[in-house]
Amino acid sequence: MEWSDRFSTGNEQIDTQHKLIFQLADDFRSALDEGRGVAVFGSLLDSLDLYVRMHFSVEEGCMHRANCPVATENKEAHVGFMSLLATFREHFAEHGYHESQARRLVNTIDNWLVSHICRIDVRLRGSQLAAQAN
Repeated sequence: MEWSDRFSTGNEQIDTQHKLIFQLADDFRSALDEGRGVAVFGSLLDSLDLYVRMHFSVEEGCMHRANCPVATENKEAHVGFMSLLATFREHFAEHGYHESQARRLVNTIDNWLVSHICRIDVRLRGSQLAAQAN
């Protein structure tokens, strides 16, 4: 999945973090295509978990400070994503690596990011705080 301006929030820090999540998913997809999924899946789950927790905290704080009208919806969506990620982590811990699960995770990340960013995160565009953060 490639970054485009339609994903821009107007906040450089958040946009940079979004780009890194896109890159993480793309790198993992490449690892799957190259047959290295079993070697990197556990690390991907751990890295993704840590990174999105940090990112969600930054983004939620920004929306709160900007009095963004979708701040609560954003936080709820983040909780849902973390729950979804926890399901993948639990499945991996209990059953080990399965390529179908790994591909499902990458597709889930892509779909969730596009939907979430385009529906919620872009609502930061034009806010004074987003402009000041650049």
